[in-house]
Amino acid sequence: MAASTTGLDLGLLVLRLGAGGFLLPHALGKLFGWFNGPGLSGFADELRGFGLPAPAPAPLLLAVLQVLCGVAVLLGWQTRMAASVAALFLATTAVLALPKGWFWMRGGVEYPVFWTLALCAVALAGPGALALQSL
Repeated sequence: MAASTTGLDLGLLVLRLGAGGFLLPHALGKLFGWFNGPGLSGFADELRGFGLPAPAPAPLLLAVLQVLCGVAVLLGWQTRMAASVAALFLATTAVLALPKGWFWMRGGVEYPVFWTLALCAVALAGPGALALQSL
């Protein structure tokens, strides 16, 4: 690794670890109910609460896709595609939270917008040299 790119590659690693590392527990909570998550039935209820359809197997497929995106971003594999899909998830969450305002402590868009932007940065910049797809 060239000295001029070491900082950039480390920065991209930190960004990927943060973005994938924060996404993954939320996804696992939806899929398995881990980390006090809602599990699949609770996730389906959340979708319906936003006025979205949630027929089986849609919640399962969405949760699995989110888990795969989190793992892929974390490891740096198919990073641009995984980060783009994950950003779409978070952007959708932000749109659904718009009626509650800006601040996340009131259920607003602040948190999902932040992670949408972080994932967009990963999608645009790529995984860097310290990634599975760079091996």
